[in-house]
Amino acid sequence: MMFQPEEVSKLNTLESLVFDFIIKSPEKIQEMTIRDLASQVHVSTSTIVRLCTKLGFEGWADLKFYIKGQFREKTPEEQHYDNMLEFDMFLRRMNTQQYQNKLNQAAKMIAKADYTVFLGLGTSGSLSDYATKYFVNTGIRSFVISDPFQAIQVKGLGEVVAVILSVSGETDQVVNKELEFKAEGAKIISITNNEDTTVAKLADLQISYNLVMEWSKQYPLGNLTTQLPVLAILEILSHKAIDFVVQDS
Repeated sequence: MMFQPEEVSKLNTLESLVFDFIIKSPEKIQEMTIRDLASQVHVSTSTIVRLCTKLGFEGWADLKFYIKGQFREKTPEEQHYDNMLEFDMFLRRMNTQQYQNKLNQAAKMIAKADYTVFLGLGTSGSLSDYATKYFVNTGIRSFVISDPFQAIQVKGLGEVVAVILSVSGETDQVVNKELEFKAEGAKIISITNNEDTTVAKLADLQISYNLVMEWSKQYPLGNLTTQLPVLAILEILSHKAIDFVVQDS
């Protein structure tokens, strides 16, 4: 859906929530009246009217008609645009007080821990390795587990926080390792695309980024969901955590 970035940037917090729902559920909104949408997203109908106007449409019906016309095979350029728009909406959500409170809570857990352990497989494994280097460079003692068969032995290391990275939140090897961490007494922070997953539900604190999943057209199992939100979360957590460490020292 080719909305103009300069128009999207004018949206306030409530309008951004509505816009986020629209781009994630284009088929669902085709059956919705403006009152249905207002009830679904918990805003007023006037908020939706302002959203439509800011995006250059005459009203809700005009916006729905435009979105209906977008149901076709997307070019790679349009798909790339949608991915960047998704990331922009994530940044807006991340800057809300509610999301910042969750990041602060996670950062305090890491700051109090003697060690932070990162775990992930595939792309998440590469991000875990990157996070470990980044956290160590920040001044936080960290290490990574990238082998799903490596035994979990953290008893005797003091207080340990395990940061579990998983896009799907349902990979069996990751869930099993998370259970091992819990059995060893580690605190768990999960970073997943969706909070309604096994990995997130097992965690002491879950952080999600809620993007539309993207898959490769040539390789059906190729998950191409952008991991830019994960990088942002990890880097922000490292800076927040070391700030808490400094404050307590």
